[in-house]
Amino acid sequence: MKQNIAIIGGGMAGLAATTALAPHAAVSLFDKSRGLSGRMSTRLSRYDGVAFAFDHGAQYFRAADPAFIDWLAPLQQTGHVHEWQPRAVAIDGQGGITAQTDARAKYVFAPGMNAIGKTLLAGRPQVKLYLDCQIDGLQKTDGAWQLSSGGDDFGPFDAVVLAIPAHQAAALVPEAAGFAADLGAVTMLGCHTLMLGYEAEEQPDVAWDCAHFDDAMLGFAAVNHRKPKRNDKAALVVQTRHDWSQAHIEDEVAEVAAQMKARFAQLTGLSVAASGYDRIHRWRYASTEKALGQPYLWDDALQLGAIGDWCTGSKVEDAFMSGHRISAALLAQ
Repeated sequence: MKQNIAIIGGGMAGLAATTALAPHAAVSLFDKSRGLSGRMSTRLSRYDGVAFAFDHGAQYFRAADPAFIDWLAPLQQTGHVHEWQPRAVAIDGQGGITAQTDARAKYVFAPGMNAIGKTLLAGRPQVKLYLDCQIDGLQKTDGAWQLSSGGDDFGPFDAVVLAIPAHQAAALVPEAAGFAADLGAVTMLGCHTLMLGYEAEEQPDVAWDCAHFDDAMLGFAAVNHRKPKRNDKAALVVQTRHDWSQAHIEDEVAEVAAQMKARFAQLTGLSVAASGYDRIHRWRYASTEKALGQPYLWDDALQLGAIGDWCTGSKVEDAFMSGHRISAALLAQ
């Protein structure tokens, strides 16, 4: 009989594990959000019937490991992955701009960073998907796992994989788990993302496609609609440095947005008056400050594991490799 496996978290790590395990096990995928892809998120908002789109989490990714490159290949062939060749600049703390060259390829999912979740599960109807379902409890009884979400229970499961930030995983795993202390040693940092959608008459003339800031507050900005296969509604994404966000993680987001706009306008001279869309999103767990140092955690006695980019770093590829390697270990059992 196939193993019955629950995966909690539909970001890249959870998706990688799900797609690898689905042909060999009965997989149930749970995510607290209304959509898949985790921090590879795309915000859509309609104004006068036209959608503004913002990749407000991960902006792009790279691929170095052969396993990740091979996994991406068919997605490139079907048009779900595109290389992004932006005009990149560095902006210093006085507003000085320097062109950047980077021979390493950047990639994006299309038509938005969150498209990968829908794409991967579209051909896997055997995966049981539970969205808008935050798992708040795990319990092992008579050798099987039971999951709870509010007043709902799910199970039994032979094994459970937590594909969520380390701090959130630590709140769920039992003290008896052999890796409970390892989760506590991981530290992650937040990030704030400002999203500005401009009407045609107010669109600023931006001479670059993405910018890296050498600044105490700002970290990165991208002209989102210039990424491959996006629509042409003018969309700008501005993100903070992770250490700055962590120091201001509990601040009112409206005040953070005001500070980000003022600093961005000061450094770039560009208008932040966007009447089409003007919102900010706070990510509590956006980057890894102190990684685990191994690709996944697994307690064989409990049949319980944890994965995520935080295992080895902060990147999309780190997340993929974590899910890829734990699934390979489970299939080898």
